[in-house]
Amino acid sequence: MSGNLEQHNNKVGGDIVGRDKVIINQTNEPKANKPIRQDQMFDLEVDGDNSTLLRKLTVGKMNGQMKMRAITSKLNALKIIFELNKSEQGKQVLSDVYENLLTAISKVVMPLDDGDLLKYKSEDIFNQFPRIISRFENIMDIDEAFLEGLLYLATSNCAIRWKVDDAS
Repeated sequence: MSGNLEQHNNKVGGDIVGRDKVIINQTNEPKANKPIRQDQMFDLEVDGDNSTLLRKLTVGKMNGQMKMRAITSKLNALKIIFELNKSEQGKQVLSDVYENLLTAISKVVMPLDDGDLLKYKSEDIFNQFPRIISRFENIMDIDEAFLEGLLYLATSNCAIRWKVDDAS
């Protein structure tokens, strides 16, 4: 019988019946159990007409369908954010999630050269989402769709540029 067995913080794989080597990889990714930031790190009032978002996506050569998806995603995330903002802990956890998202994006953007388009690295960004979701699973239910909306909110807040040399 061959395959993988998921255990708490361990991933075990190998052919256990044949007494082959069993490999244990520990995943020591820390889980958040309370918020660590006190202040919200972004402005919900900025870019109400999505002009900044659309301009950055245009400079980043995103097509019209993706621009509409970005606006819809951002609006859906804002609905969740407004609910979270009703409590002080919700605001603080949201700030933690937002900062972790920006850190994940920075890891993707840092090796890019001036003039590179972030859209070609979108898969690398989206591949970071499960790690962020897992990190906050003990204190908040979030999903990839929410993180995508938060990504576009960050774009509206000037935290993300879709073309590396875009200085706006």
